Amino acid sequence: MAQAALAKSLPAELSGTQRSAVLLMFLNRDVATSILESLKSDEIRDIGLAMAEMDDVPSEVVERVVADFVRDLHRTTLFPRTGRAFALGVLPKLVNEDRRVRVEASLRRSLSKDFEDYISTRAPQAVAAIVSDEHPQTRAVGLLLMGTDNAAAVLKFMDDEDRYDATVRMAMLREVPGELADDVERSLRLALADDGADRWNVEGIDRTAQVLGRMGSELNEGLLVRLADEDDELADTLRRRMVVFDDLRDLDRRGVQAILKEIDKQDLLLALAGASVDMKDLFLRNLSSRAAADLEEELEIMGPTPKKTLLAAQENIVAVAMRLAEEGTIYLPILEDE
Repeated sequence: MAQAALAKSLPAELSGTQRSAVLLMFLNRDVATSILESLKSDEIRDIGLAMAEMDDVPSEVVERVVADFVRDLHRTTLFPRTGRAFALGVLPKLVNEDRRVRVEASLRRSLSKDFEDYISTRAPQAVAAIVSDEHPQTRAVGLLLMGTDNAAAVLKFMDDEDRYDATVRMAMLREVPGELADDVERSLRLALADDGADRWNVEGIDRTAQVLGRMGSELNEGLLVRLADEDDELADTLRRRMVVFDDLRDLDRRGVQAILKEIDKQDLLLALAGASVDMKDLFLRNLSSRAAADLEEELEIMGPTPKKTLLAAQENIVAVAMRLAEEGTIYLPILEDE
């Protein structure tokens, strides 16, 4: 039935996937291979499924599909849709080789939005971190190259001194050597490349908090008090995360039961919903059989919950544990001075 329907259809009535299938079936294999390299896997799959329905493609359909393809290809190659596209893609090819590279580079820097679009896909914090490590003059050039919206977003994440210096340098710039502009763009692209090469993703706040927690209160308290004078919110976050929920795994039975008497039941439910099997078992086996069974049942029927909510509940339980440890009610090994 699919074959009969195809035989009666004109190319204009076929879907884009069907037209692609017809075209690829009758193209030279090397050409077809080149085209497929630019397609996504799911697009290739859809084309393959369309091919499977085409046992006998009428010659007039093939001719029309190929003719449309050649015509569209010709238009795309010779006649860009906009004057900007013509200036970037065609005009440089119309001048002699001696001037072509210079003309092409100059037009690209003036007209192309590729670099601006590229930067817009990256987190401003990440771009600010990369730019801040550059030479001040390079930093200013990079900010101007990335477009006004991107530059404004990036500047917000730079410290006051760097932000001031960059603003002055950008305002003073009149001309930038083309090679320097290209080098700056290239180095920023390389540093921000998302292939993960030579970059380490680390949760700085959590790791720093855990380092402080393992230093002991005699040392970390002075650091936190000093930090609170400059950034009270950061100090509070570090203090709350010095011990994480998994650190409670070393509690003895008496310690767990002391915590269970102090915490909210809803916090316990949410905390265990986001906990490992070992942590769930630690708390459940220190409840009565009835209470443990009820809690397990609630966990089974519990719907999806934001991770932020689960972590907040775990932090509440950790705060209770730390208070009890400071009061001497429980022994929390992680808080012992090294």
